Amino acid sequence: MTGNDDHKSIGKGLSLPGLIVGLLTGAALYAIVEYWIDDKDTAPMAFSVLFFVATLAASYLLLAETNKLFKALFGAVAIAAFFILPDYFMASLAGDETKNLTAFPPIFWFGISRGLSAYLLITLVKASIEKSAPPPYHEVFFHGLTMPLIAAGAKIFAGLALVLLFVWARLLKEMDVNFFNKLFQEPWFILPFLGAIGGLSIAMMRGQQSVLSALRYILLLFCRIVMPITAVFTITFLMILMIKGTGAIFDKPYPGGIMIGLALAGMLIFNGVYQNGEGAPPPLWLRLATLITLIGFPVYTGLAFSAFTLRIEDYGLTPARIAGLAITGLVAAYSLVCFAGLVTELNWRAKRWMPMVAPLNTAMAAIWVLVLSALATPLFNPWAMSANSQYSLLAKQKIAAEDFDFGYLRFQLGEWGEDALDKLLGLTDHPEAGAISNGVARARDAKSQWEYANPDFYEALETLPDDTSESSAAESDDGPMGLELNPDGGPDEDNESSSAEE
Repeated sequence: MTGNDDHKSIGKGLSLPGLIVGLLTGAALYAIVEYWIDDKDTAPMAFSVLFFVATLAASYLLLAETNKLFKALFGAVAIAAFFILPDYFMASLAGDETKNLTAFPPIFWFGISRGLSAYLLITLVKASIEKSAPPPYHEVFFHGLTMPLIAAGAKIFAGLALVLLFVWARLLKEMDVNFFNKLFQEPWFILPFLGAIGGLSIAMMRGQQSVLSALRYILLLFCRIVMPITAVFTITFLMILMIKGTGAIFDKPYPGGIMIGLALAGMLIFNGVYQNGEGAPPPLWLRLATLITLIGFPVYTGLAFSAFTLRIEDYGLTPARIAGLAITGLVAAYSLVCFAGLVTELNWRAKRWMPMVAPLNTAMAAIWVLVLSALATPLFNPWAMSANSQYSLLAKQKIAAEDFDFGYLRFQLGEWGEDALDKLLGLTDHPEAGAISNGVARARDAKSQWEYANPDFYEALETLPDDTSESSAAESDDGPMGLELNPDGGPDEDNESSSAEE
């Protein structure tokens, strides 16, 4: 089903290299954490090197074959080097509260888009090493389906090894032998140990092709089973949409996110049914269900795009909206792949099913890597883009000064927000120039986003006795009782009643 007959020898004989690479990687990570990463002046570079080493090791272990060790090394170095710029840029702007920057872009990069980009890039490079460049889609599909299984299995093995290690240490401690319990808590031991176990686990999982083949079969079978259900849902959704209109979607919280989620789920299920692009059309019932599901793609992406654009038009860009809009664009681009598949169905008796989908899928994987990585670079600085958008919103009189969140520029967009505030002060010909000047002054007089958003609280403090007001003021930098309220700020970020929320 997956064309894996040519891959029976993958991962054989890599246990020892995996153990050694993992051990050296763990030792290197320990050295970076222990001797470098605490240096504030060079911490961004330290974090970048740490991610470089981890990515290099993981890529190498996934790319290497017994007869292609050096070729895999070049590919792993190229993959790790690809992420240096976005890693450094995001690390240099993350974790420093004095910069007054919303943490969403680093969280989105390190928590979601970096891992997804690395997975896609490793898959493309692996397919290229196996065959040629550009990589054939059957290789891209095979490795794209297999690598998550290897990673998941390796994590399970490494976790079990760690649990057994501490159970053993605890048992020895009960026998009044504390040496191992103390040893296993030392970073210089535990990081190389975890690295060695992780490397060995990846190598061993790669050698279990029979197990991986069974897991692939189950995943692909699941996609075929749920495809008819997805088709029924698509028909039901379109009927409700025609009867009730778009209000049934836009009146709910986060309509853009929901539509994108449906599109991504459909994308994965479709590719599970389509498989490696080399087979004949599936049975009629599955073929029709797939076509119905593909018809829903433009609807999902159109609704998502409308939701995001309406929200941006009313409240301007924020880093979260930039990320959402980028994902929407990528999913919308995949609608072209679906359209190509539908067009090729005009030749109903073709020997290959939707032949145009395979090369377009490979191209889309590369586009996802480029777009997600670009969002983490100075070229598409999300804080700067948001600050410019917020400035234009007020400068072009799309929002009243009394409704504008000057505090968001001051406390969430850092130096770019400060520049936008300076530019707002220069709008002397603006009809609300006085109100704008007062808003900028209030934002810069505030010590925190919470203080800016709750001026009445501080005015009430002035009516209290001196001893009470002093103690309350000490607690109110982040809010009453030390709670940080509305941490992300953002123009109307918490208003759930808008008709175009994402």
